[in-house]
Amino acid sequence: MPLREYWRLYWRLVGASARGQMQYKASFLLATAGVFAANLFDFGALLVLYHRIPHLAGWSLGEVALLWGMSAVSFALADTIASGFDLVPAMIRQGDFDRLLTRPLGAFFQTIAARLTLRRLGRIGQGLVILAVAQGEVAIPWTPGKLAVLMVALAAGAAIFFSVYILGAAYAFWTVEGTEVVNTFTYGGTTMTSYPLDIFHGWLRRFVTFIFPLAFVNYYPALYLLERPDPLGLPAWAGWLSPLVATLCCVVAAWGWSFGVRHYQSTGS
Repeated sequence: MPLREYWRLYWRLVGASARGQMQYKASFLLATAGVFAANLFDFGALLVLYHRIPHLAGWSLGEVALLWGMSAVSFALADTIASGFDLVPAMIRQGDFDRLLTRPLGAFFQTIAARLTLRRLGRIGQGLVILAVAQGEVAIPWTPGKLAVLMVALAAGAAIFFSVYILGAAYAFWTVEGTEVVNTFTYGGTTMTSYPLDIFHGWLRRFVTFIFPLAFVNYYPALYLLERPDPLGLPAWAGWLSPLVATLCCVVAAWGWSFGVRHYQSTGS
């Protein structure tokens, strides 16, 4: 099937999912507002902290708000698009994944098109609000290069989180009950990237830079935007590496998913 047909079919399927979620408009709006408010309250805890401590590892409130907003937007984009992969463990347990393998379209396409969680848009809105707060506090002198780094970093960060969702779904082919492990790297990852890596131990900073590269979601792009040096000694242009890192993550995730599908054993039900 041509790529254009896949794209058209994808929008038809997620459009049906979106219409289903918005059938009860009041409920949808309340759920979206709830997501927005809940995550904004989390940022409120940071404001309380900064009321007592003016700087966190040398980072001001506005600088941490930049990290927080970038992480929130990237994660929310990935969480909105990749929510279908959350269904994979339950589908494997119940034997429903077998149905995906008997259909002409690939299992990956059917999974990603299974659900589009629109209420996560509230978290995107929250992230954008916090980015506006960051700009008000820090007043970054924007240049075309810095704007490009910010836009690319948001997309690359979403791709990195998206790859984590795919690897988590692939992990379920062997463990079935791997949801909590995946949440450690998705929700736990976005919590970690909401703060400067300077507050963490050296081995953990190196791990999320060179092994599990969450640092490229927002930390290194933020260092570039704020013109701050890297404690690990990486050059300033490391802030431009997010797209390359995201591409590598997606390649690894695609391989992991393909490997998991090839070795999938039916429940027999």
